[in-house]
Amino acid sequence: MRGLNGFATMTLLAMTVAVAACGPTPRDREIEASSGELAQSSPQAANPQTRFDRALERTEVQDWQGAIADLKDAAEGFAQQGDTRRQAMAGAIVRYLEWWLGWTEGQREGVDGGVMPDWQSFGRCLEDASGQICGYALQFAQSEDDQIEGVLLLQKHLEDVPIPGGGTYPVFAIVDAEAVYPPLAVGESWTPTCERLEGEGFPGMMAIVTSGGYEDSEYYPEVREVWWANVEEESLQFERSGDAVRCFNPCPGGC
Repeated sequence: MRGLNGFATMTLLAMTVAVAACGPTPRDREIEASSGELAQSSPQAANPQTRFDRALERTEVQDWQGAIADLKDAAEGFAQQGDTRRQAMAGAIVRYLEWWLGWTEGQREGVDGGVMPDWQSFGRCLEDASGQICGYALQFAQSEDDQIEGVLLLQKHLEDVPIPGGGTYPVFAIVDAEAVYPPLAVGESWTPTCERLEGEGFPGMMAIVTSGGYEDSEYYPEVREVWWANVEEESLQFERSGDAVRCFNPCPGGC
């Protein structure tokens, strides 16, 4: 798996959180008013960015098939525009949603979801304003296209759905998505253990660092890019330079 060396324990924990709490869930119901409103045609309907934005809106009303259709149309439109990065991003989200639809169908039927695919690299919960621990979530999925490393998703908790035999699983909408590029180089990896040097922190801060050669170090001195979630604005933000950030090695010497 690309770019995940150096914090195996943190990744394993994050993957467990992701399987338990970060997946969208299909519902056997019609969403007449909301889906009808989203489906209305407009002069901008052929714009791939409009299709992409509408796809994310559809996830908030749990119209998963409509979201997938819009994402596929958006990917085709981006390709026609020569925007290979956004084409790859739309394609990565399609793969993510289609996998989760199969996983949640198994949950409704009481079937074990099995092992998470290695392209769905990590996820983590984020607390919302009300204090709900998984009110939001970050999820990263690698791309099959070499144009980007993958897509980082900010998801919002919608509801919890009962499953046969007891228990529930949560439903998450996608409220923002960003392509991660260029692809991680040899010796680079993600780390979730970062802080700003001036002491100001953000929920869900993650960074791409050079981990190769620093396996025994307390922190990674080379930070290529920093990402964080602004849950108040429901947006993902990033900085191409990591000069104002310090990222710790969660497992100096190995975990």
